[in-house]
Amino acid sequence: MQSLETERLELVKALLAAFSQGDVERIRSLLTDDVVFHFPGQNNFSGNYKGKDAALGLLLRVNEWTGGKTRIRLHDVLANDQHGVLLYTVTSSHGDREISYRYINLYHFRESQISEVWGVVQDCPEFDDFYSD
Repeated sequence: MQSLETERLELVKALLAAFSQGDVERIRSLLTDDVVFHFPGQNNFSGNYKGKDAALGLLLRVNEWTGGKTRIRLHDVLANDQHGVLLYTVTSSHGDREISYRYINLYHFRESQISEVWGVVQDCPEFDDFYSD
């Protein structure tokens, strides 16, 4: 039997894999109905996205913005029964612009699903410029 911490680690990894593969139904299954995504900064995507449809809408908009060219290099995943942390580097492009930045996702879990995600970016001015018109 898996420990709760191992189960939570696998949950975070599954979300990252589903996003990378564009598997919307898998993403939907990993989130609580009232999930909240917090996208950082002051840009076209910044804000709080409440509910599965809003969270998935955010992910689809980001994917569309980058033309599906976002690449993620995983550094580490940490988790316990209540929270998870995902450390990774994102490389992406939009039109003729390219960006690479370090990113952290903080997760809150409830009943074997993800109930909240906070995004934290290392270099917010460059990040905001990239995700703005």
